[in-house]
Amino acid sequence: MSVDVNKPVENPKLKELLNAFRHQDAAGRNAAAEAVAEELAMNAHLLAVIQMDENAVEHNDNGTAVFKQNSTISFEMIADANGTHYLPVYTDWAELRKNEKYRDIHVDTLIVSFDDIAAVTAGKAGAVINPFSDNFVITPQNVVHIKQHKDYLKKGFTENTVEQDTRVQIGEPADYPAEMVEAIRQYAKTNKAINAIWLKLMINKDEQSYLLIVDFTGDRNTVFSAIARAGTPHIHNGIPIDMVPFTDSFGKSAATGAPFYKRRKGLFGW
Repeated sequence: MSVDVNKPVENPKLKELLNAFRHQDAAGRNAAAEAVAEELAMNAHLLAVIQMDENAVEHNDNGTAVFKQNSTISFEMIADANGTHYLPVYTDWAELRKNEKYRDIHVDTLIVSFDDIAAVTAGKAGAVINPFSDNFVITPQNVVHIKQHKDYLKKGFTENTVEQDTRVQIGEPADYPAEMVEAIRQYAKTNKAINAIWLKLMINKDEQSYLLIVDFTGDRNTVFSAIARAGTPHIHNGIPIDMVPFTDSFGKSAATGAPFYKRRKGLFGW
């Protein structure tokens, strides 16, 4: 969803949900928090306070502006008593001005979506919405979880970067998803960009997913999205799909055994 930078940032639906969350009893808080997370991930655009180099912005005649190449932008962060950092974001200017530091001065801000928040925090920091009123805290783990859930809803798959020394279990699925595999195989036959696909079951902490290791050429998102569209309707046990390229070191190490799909090459390699 695009945002009109010439209009003030407002998030009436998100503010309504935040207010409902504040007034929930213990029994209803989980459902109310889920509603806030969904609106944040799918629709909201918020304000984040930034600092940037002098003359970092180039203004255009149409009222828009772009950051110049190699300019430096830093985001304001706050930390809790345990040293965990959070990106403060605000539903509107009235909420931002509740921070006494910014009550009567010019403040440089950036309009951010949830995808921007996830990119800035990069799994190492959390976020907090309206820290001087609602104080809705999203832990670093929940930022990652919400981003993965959004990707799954929008694209049909999630992309995980497995950090070095992260322990995940890779094995063969005991309940083999034959219908999903066949649907993906039939699609792969129509796409010459796909060379081979392996299927594994991945367990990362307590979460299971089908891991597809894909040997392909061309645009990663295009190929992965098409595979997800082919296979997702045929998953009946709720286990999501993760995909990694075969060219990644993790992909190469996970791609053991025979792939369930391998493109047959003709006499001249086509």
